[in-house]
Amino acid sequence: MSETSHIPFREVPYLPQAMTVDQRDDGSILLDNGHPLKEHPPHMLWPLKYWAEQAPDRTWLAQRDPVDPSKPGWQEISYAEAWTKVQAIAQGFLNAGADAPVMILSRNTIDHALVMYGAMLAGCPVVPVTPAYALLSQDFARLNYVDELVEPKFIYVEDGTEYQRGLDGMQVGERLVLYSRNAPSGYQSQDLGEFAVPGGNSVAEAYDRLTPETTAKFMLTSGSTGEPKAVINTHGMIAANAKMIRSVWDEDRLAEVSGGSQVMCNFLPWSHTYGANAILHNMTDWGGTLYLDWGAPTPARLPEMIRNMKEVSTTQHTTVPAAWAALATEFERDDELAETFFKRICSMAYGGAAMGQDIYERIQNVAVRVTGKRISLSAGYGATETAPTASNVHWPNDTMGLIGLPLPGNTFKLVPAGEKMELRVKGVNVTPGYYRNEEKTKAAFDEEGFYRLGDAVRFADPDNPNKGLAFDGRTAEEFKLANGTWVSAGKLRVQAVQAVDGALSDAVVCGLNKDEVCLLGFLNEGYCQRLVGENLPLDQLAKHPKVIDSVRAGLTTHNQQHPNAANRIARILLQPTLPQADAGEITEKGYINQNKAQTLRSEDVSRLYDARIEGDVIIL
Repeated sequence: MSETSHIPFREVPYLPQAMTVDQRDDGSILLDNGHPLKEHPPHMLWPLKYWAEQAPDRTWLAQRDPVDPSKPGWQEISYAEAWTKVQAIAQGFLNAGADAPVMILSRNTIDHALVMYGAMLAGCPVVPVTPAYALLSQDFARLNYVDELVEPKFIYVEDGTEYQRGLDGMQVGERLVLYSRNAPSGYQSQDLGEFAVPGGNSVAEAYDRLTPETTAKFMLTSGSTGEPKAVINTHGMIAANAKMIRSVWDEDRLAEVSGGSQVMCNFLPWSHTYGANAILHNMTDWGGTLYLDWGAPTPARLPEMIRNMKEVSTTQHTTVPAAWAALATEFERDDELAETFFKRICSMAYGGAAMGQDIYERIQNVAVRVTGKRISLSAGYGATETAPTASNVHWPNDTMGLIGLPLPGNTFKLVPAGEKMELRVKGVNVTPGYYRNEEKTKAAFDEEGFYRLGDAVRFADPDNPNKGLAFDGRTAEEFKLANGTWVSAGKLRVQAVQAVDGALSDAVVCGLNKDEVCLLGFLNEGYCQRLVGENLPLDQLAKHPKVIDSVRAGLTTHNQQHPNAANRIARILLQPTLPQADAGEITEKGYINQNKAQTLRSEDVSRLYDARIEGDVIIL
């Protein structure tokens, strides 16, 4: 029982649960939300046009000065201004022959959003690519992979000078490069402002051609196994997914509780489904205002994240566990931040990875101190293939680790898989498949058309399904030890990270055909720096006695609670570098690609199982 569990939640305007459960003779279970899916637009441009007409002066997006972010204040664009510019950019694409995808290489900016929606209005699918592929890569393998697979006709970069090296690495040739600042050299390029021209009848005709089946985006996903895939995201998938989330809210009551339109300040990148669809487009569908946060929960960028959140009183906040962990510490020591954050907040959520119960308790302690009440902190679950949210915890919640229940508009199927239940989903938010990859598309769906998510789940309370589902590991990541014992890598990864309570951000579970389970551990840099009291680099943190003691203590407790061979951890080797997204070590859900990481770090895996164990291997 937590310190605050007796204190009521601030009102959360969720609709009452109405889930239906269908137990089949073959042991599979079908779950439906029970509430109807609210009527949704046919495509992603509809809400932008609608709010431009209904609330023309309301701010859609706000950002810091892109050249000098240290300047005070925000640059804003209203819904009406945005719709005018989106039409002008669409006209530019139509004039240039809009018959192919548009690659976007940019952080989250107003221009990025305008190019994205302008291209989609013109009928061009967009391909938002992680900037690291162009800025940090040494060989540009991932960038060239995307380029060759999708074959974009246009490439947009925020800053031509900044992305010059990446453009050179992907051999742009004669294709048109659009830019907001600083023309790149050696290519046919055009300033975005000059490219955009006033929209005419052809733009209106392009708008009328959009349908739910029109391809809106190709979202690159690495997944936890296999090669990257380009997931087809249709307009209907994303437009419906926004309404799926809103279908479990009493929206009139939400507006009353939050004091008006929805406001969010968020850093999650639009190159991933979480930031692009669950944040940017959902806020557009709400008719809300999104402040673009160029900070992040890293030591270097955390001050900027805190600066922004002290200026913006949000009504909803959705982010990854690492950011919540950083915020918990900042809330505890910064009263001004806590007052601003909790002033209007109605709903808090996390996704992408597991979050420890201790983080929840620390946040609630501050919430109660500031507001006198708890604030619901829940989780969402899905994939790039589900646009992305397939389920969430849509009730006042104080239990971490749940993925919730299916949202209106899709059906979950739980299929027996050994001792586990494999999760599959069918619905309006599910992709038709992978671009130019019929083999993987066919393998992704079962005989009834349910998409195989590759995850196992279990009921949090077998006697009461309404309490939700909990993640139970990746089915594709299970392996056997030498003695034949099955190990659920996904489940054990979550348990290990939670057991250490902050020092670890993620882990790779090793042991295929070995006698014991061992881990490669990735550190939570900010937490560990606070733990040791110094801003040390990762390679020094990995060898620091306080960090080692913290990891050893947490995993020792885990082993005491899980003494069986499938869950007991024998050794761990802390990594001096973070997992590299550009090398494919990070999945779209934000955790480690287990197979890829073990391949790239094979020498460290060998050290874990070397009879001559070296000093930096932590023995438990």
